[in-house]
Amino acid sequence: MLTKYVLILSLMFSVTVAAKQQADVTSESEASAEEATKVDSSEKGEGYELVKNVLHRYVGNTEISTISLMTCPYKIENKRLSCSSDIRKKKVKSLSKNYGKNLLDSKGIMLIVEPIAEYGIGILQHDYTNSGKDTDQWLYFPELDQVKRIASSADAPKKGSLFGSEFALEDMEKEKVDEYTYKILKTEKMNGREVTVVEQRPAGKRANKTNYLKRVKWIDTERFLVLKENYYELNGDLVKVSFVSDVQLIDDIWTPLKQTMRNVKTERISMIQYDDVNYNIDIDDEYLTQRILSDAVYRNKFLNSIDARINHENSQKITMDK
Repeated sequence: MLTKYVLILSLMFSVTVAAKQQADVTSESEASAEEATKVDSSEKGEGYELVKNVLHRYVGNTEISTISLMTCPYKIENKRLSCSSDIRKKKVKSLSKNYGKNLLDSKGIMLIVEPIAEYGIGILQHDYTNSGKDTDQWLYFPELDQVKRIASSADAPKKGSLFGSEFALEDMEKEKVDEYTYKILKTEKMNGREVTVVEQRPAGKRANKTNYLKRVKWIDTERFLVLKENYYELNGDLVKVSFVSDVQLIDDIWTPLKQTMRNVKTERISMIQYDDVNYNIDIDDEYLTQRILSDAVYRNKFLNSIDARINHENSQKITMDK
């Protein structure tokens, strides 16, 4: 029990420090920041259109999924990577809804449902691709009964991670294609797929808001999926490597069911495994607000209704298949 409180307080401390460093900006300053962040079309570089196809590909109107989030220290023996101690596992309910022009804006929520000691810890996220505003994120810790907004500022990157994993809060944001420059490094094959390797660097105001000097993406040019991605710290050192696997076609949407993030500095690895994925099931806008984080009765009622809706949709699919 003491360990749980220490963990929560340490997470809140890191989030609070980051939030104090990042003042909320007014809509007027956000508009000017948007213009300052966008890169002139003549400077975007080769690879821009390919990355745009990746970021703007159709991923459904909504997505509802159950996720296993696993984290452990790792070791490498005989060129094989494995956990060197016990795996910390969380079961997470994830819901998102896309809006606006080309469905590029989104609202989403992730809630821990297991272990029971962490039940109700959650993150709410709003992405604003069309308007160019910075992503909003709110974290909730039931033990402290406090919603903490992780705000953006003009000159400081976000800190913190997703539920203590190696996935940073910044990694969870939707990237805006116009905030970066691109360079094609090479083409090659990866796991039998044709891929183009693209270097992506933040430009303009974005350069002050990121923890990374650059990212290098291995892009499946047929399915417009990032199969592998290297993350480099501001000093140029490689810090993390992400890769996806078990790609399935679900409701005509290419869906990676596993994503792994390996931190070469901390020697820890995290994996997101999708236990189930459901697309295009209606989600009322009212449920993608801060109330879903802090109101337990409201939240549980919503989750129960979602489960019932999914069961109904799946039973209809089975009937149609027959």
